[in-house]
Amino acid sequence: MDPYRMVIAVANQKGGCAKTTTAVNLATALAEGNPKQRIPPSKVLLVDLDPQGNVATSFGIEKRELKRTVNDLLMNDAGEDMPITEEFLLSPSHLTRSMRRAWRAEYPERKRVPKHIKVDNLWLLPSDIHLSGAEIELSTRIGRETRLKEALAQIEEDFDYIIIDTPPSLGLLSINALAAARWVLIPVQAEFYALEGMSLLMNSIKLVQRRINPHLKLLGIVMTMIMPKSKLSTSVCNEVHKHFQKQVFRTTIQRLVKIAEAPSEGSPTVILHPPSNKGDGKGSHQYWTLAKEVHQRVQIIRKKHGITEVSRLRRDRIAAPELAE
Repeated sequence: MDPYRMVIAVANQKGGCAKTTTAVNLATALAEGNPKQRIPPSKVLLVDLDPQGNVATSFGIEKRELKRTVNDLLMNDAGEDMPITEEFLLSPSHLTRSMRRAWRAEYPERKRVPKHIKVDNLWLLPSDIHLSGAEIELSTRIGRETRLKEALAQIEEDFDYIIIDTPPSLGLLSINALAAARWVLIPVQAEFYALEGMSLLMNSIKLVQRRINPHLKLLGIVMTMIMPKSKLSTSVCNEVHKHFQKQVFRTTIQRLVKIAEAPSEGSPTVILHPPSNKGDGKGSHQYWTLAKEVHQRVQIIRKKHGITEVSRLRRDRIAAPELAE
């Protein structure tokens, strides 16, 4: 098991910190790639471990059309691995169809869906409301903390990144995410109560490191929901920088209407809006910049430890060019 595999849990015990939005846009940007940002396209799996199932909604997916979800994997008591097949994973073509359908519903007066409303190289393992009972059901089951880890072990080698969106609490679902991950990315809302939540989250991560997953490390902290003219936002950002220094990403995510509206249009903001320093593309630009920072940080980590990675997309094309999607 490679401790430097990029399995990243996007985690925070506090809700309202743009955790799901960050997971969705980061995964999409890393999958798509951007030559201008020097981000190569990557094969990415996005795992939704939040019972609200908002990741699926972010891609315009209607939850009633889901056949199998992450809940089926966690509840597997067959005594052997349940293969993660196409029945579980929503493919890039499935996501694209859902996004384009949602766009048509949002803008019925427009004749054509823009060509950029699509996604490549991104797969989704969705969740739905059935996952809400998992905390209770798992509590009496053997291996309850490592069920996600065991399920993902089958396909971990197939992806450049696996990004896990966690629920806003530290129950068995979040512990499963931290047990399966190698890295934690923490979105922190620039508000006073977020500082208290940070200390609790760091203690929880240390407990998981000590008892379950000694390979777990902090990839970085991203400040979200920033209000540029707010003294409170500035104060909280300064306090987080003071305690965590270089572990804090330079990129900050502002509280912007276009980011908040994106789920209603059925596509991540990095897809809907061309990145720009102003106007509708401002939020898109911030998430693309964050993706660039994450990519650069990953390259530094791999170079430091002498790890050479071959892109899964390139490997797949070489192995079976006729199957490349």
